[in-house]
Amino acid sequence: MTIDWKEFNEKVVTKTHGKVHFYRDLYEGNHSQLFSRAKRLIEKGEIVDEIIYGTKESQNVQTPYIVANVSKLIPEIPAMLVSRSIGNIQTSLSSDDYDSEDDNRAEDENYDNLTTQQEAIRDIESNSHLEFEHWGNIVQQQVDGGLVGVPWLDDKGLRLEFKARDVYYPHPDGMGVDLAYTVEIDEEDYLQVYRERLENGGLRATHMLFSCNQSGKTEPLEEDETKELLHMDELETFYENRERFFIVYWPNEKTFMNPLGVSCLKNQEGKQDEINWTLTRNGITFERNGKPRIAVTQDIMRELQDKAMQRYGDDAKIDHRDLEMTTFDDNGKAMEIIQIDITKIGDVTWVKDLMKLMLMETKTSEKAVDYYMDGSNSAQSGVAKFYDLFTSLLKAEQLQSEYIYFLKQLLESALWLGNQVEPNIMIEQPEIQLKAMIPISRKELIEENNMAYTQGAQSLETTIRRNNPNASEEWIQEELARVEEDKSNDDSNSLMRGRQTLNNFMDNRMGEEEEGDGEE
Repeated sequence: MTIDWKEFNEKVVTKTHGKVHFYRDLYEGNHSQLFSRAKRLIEKGEIVDEIIYGTKESQNVQTPYIVANVSKLIPEIPAMLVSRSIGNIQTSLSSDDYDSEDDNRAEDENYDNLTTQQEAIRDIESNSHLEFEHWGNIVQQQVDGGLVGVPWLDDKGLRLEFKARDVYYPHPDGMGVDLAYTVEIDEEDYLQVYRERLENGGLRATHMLFSCNQSGKTEPLEEDETKELLHMDELETFYENRERFFIVYWPNEKTFMNPLGVSCLKNQEGKQDEINWTLTRNGITFERNGKPRIAVTQDIMRELQDKAMQRYGDDAKIDHRDLEMTTFDDNGKAMEIIQIDITKIGDVTWVKDLMKLMLMETKTSEKAVDYYMDGSNSAQSGVAKFYDLFTSLLKAEQLQSEYIYFLKQLLESALWLGNQVEPNIMIEQPEIQLKAMIPISRKELIEENNMAYTQGAQSLETTIRRNNPNASEEWIQEELARVEEDKSNDDSNSLMRGRQTLNNFMDNRMGEEEEGDGEE
């Protein structure tokens, strides 16, 4: 059972994916467009959101709409931890498995000439700009509640593409999936659908195009017109013996109630609104009452008005210089400066409690945002900081394992496509190296890995890779060869007597000389 695309609009998106656009605005900080209390104050002219409504609208309004966007930190903290831990991608096969004897290719980026496994993987990384995608992928998956990935092989090369959740529409029978999104071609709006459907003997992939009117109603286009508009020779491809989709979907916190996942910001909008409301209300109170005011006696006020009338012809234009010297009345009263204690304004403790509650519900450590409830800034050991970030690290490790699986599935599918063109490319799930989520010093990194190597816990190649996480594959292989060469540079004397020391280099005469000195 497939999907019959008769319309495509906000209603269709919301039915399948919920309030994805709402959570995106919540993350982006567009709160003045989301929360009714903010809208009402802006309409009354009591506050203004200058970012949304511009400088012109805010000229006569002194109090801004204050946004403390905790909703931005919640997805970004795990994204920061996980993205920095993703290292190089390398084949899981040995050189005997993928080396080709007929390797006469030119040194270029042309995929058609690739004949080795690692070079194919490196080209996928390069064509996908994968290094730039990790952080954004994880943030988008957290905010939307899901992420879509799909491999492509076309004139741009073999690559991975990542798409937002709201293009993904699985078929009711579970045997197919559609990617649906609006495109503009020659200033006309169309609905483009890419469909994958499992059939007997393989997978069928189909491209479709629909015309759209303003209400979202769609009409399918003829095959020839679709080919012309999409610049494609064929709209349908059958992949024989392919038993699963190329499209991979990564849900966030998947449950039976939410099989496509939920946003990490779900049910946080109420607390975010209250935080903004409290801070903005404090700003209004301070604006109205925070400025110092001067109180003077009636006699002084009459004298100031008289001087203003004489000087400017208007008793309202009081010159502040006239207040620098004044007289006391019979009771010793002259003028008095009145200012409220601004530390008593607002419920800052309430705001902190709301922030703490948001972080707690989303499994985010307070220390991960350096939000010190008690104001303590004392030095801490590495172990103490680890436990400060314990909650965030637990969440990040779960996301890391899911993201690695997501990438491996996509890379395997991409290599499957590559194998159809170049048989020397083998189908596998490459290994993705991991780095520490929490940065450590270069010295600690080397000491930790060297100790593991000397104690036999890891190989020399793994040690070199982990000590140099950003090095290229060529440099790692060259460094490995250099180290192996240095280890094998033993002369015949070393092979018979062991590695050279000063004593055996002197033919063990040092001991004899010491004995001779003793006899004398």
